[in-house]
Amino acid sequence: MKKKFLTSSLLVIGCLATLLLCIACAKQIQEPVNPEQQAKSQVTAASEMAPTTTVTTEKATGKQPAGVDLYKQTPRMLKPVECGSCHKREYERLRTSNSKHRFDCLNCHTKLHAYIPPKKNYEQIMPKCTRCHGLKHGKAFPKCLQCHEDPHSPKDIPFEAVSKKMKTKSGKSVVACKVCHASEAKEMAKYPCKHNTAVGCTGCHADKHGVKPSCLDCHEPHVEGQTYKDCLVCHRPHSAKNILQYPEDTDNKVCGSCHSGIYEDLQKNHTKHSDLYCADCHVRHGQIPKCQKCHGEPHGPALHKKYPNCLQCHIDPHNLPVLKK
Repeated sequence: MKKKFLTSSLLVIGCLATLLLCIACAKQIQEPVNPEQQAKSQVTAASEMAPTTTVTTEKATGKQPAGVDLYKQTPRMLKPVECGSCHKREYERLRTSNSKHRFDCLNCHTKLHAYIPPKKNYEQIMPKCTRCHGLKHGKAFPKCLQCHEDPHSPKDIPFEAVSKKMKTKSGKSVVACKVCHASEAKEMAKYPCKHNTAVGCTGCHADKHGVKPSCLDCHEPHVEGQTYKDCLVCHRPHSAKNILQYPEDTDNKVCGSCHSGIYEDLQKNHTKHSDLYCADCHVRHGQIPKCQKCHGEPHGPALHKKYPNCLQCHIDPHNLPVLKK
């Protein structure tokens, strides 16, 4: 009897335990898992699995990400060399140019990196030459970059730009050089020679604005050892055939380089005239002096009346005839 009661009790207890286990499982399935709690459980489990590793959070340490330190300083104004680290071409052209534009980049570029391709606002953000210079060369030249192609080396002016025809205030079409270099243009028009009728501005001044060539680049010297400075004693490049008044002690060989026949006659048929400088008689180039200026009237009134022109007898002052006694 007791044995049957014990067996029945054990069966009841086993059934109750199985029922409680089923209820607990069913409850676990119905309740949603809390992600935050699950994450904490995973962190705790991980720390338990690796006891030598300490996991710390930013909140616990008070530290900020490393990148934040890059933005703690207040930016300072850029120096030209720093602009040049990206804009190398512009920096080099400024560095090697002989212009007054070698100042702080920010003097002109008040807006940096403001170009927006979709807006195509390049013209709006680029500094204008007229802001500082106005119309430096007058209304005939409203487009500065037509000649000064690069503001970073403004003195480098390619002749392909300035040799173009353009109109003056009067409406006359001229080479652009003449608009700025008016005095030279006027001089060339007054004294035409091959320099302006055949060669032109670009023929002498090469391919770069401001180049001053030597006469000896094209012309042979009159005498050995002559320099460009010697050329300028008699010649002006823009009116080369209009010979200037030369010094009285100009070497006769210089005159003889052009007037070779006259020079040879003076040397071959030696007279007192041979010992003079050409400039003693010919004070200016092309001037033909009167014999009376130096000699007066040495033959008496009757003879001078009959032969008013000295060269009727003396023929050539550079090759005087030897009169027989």
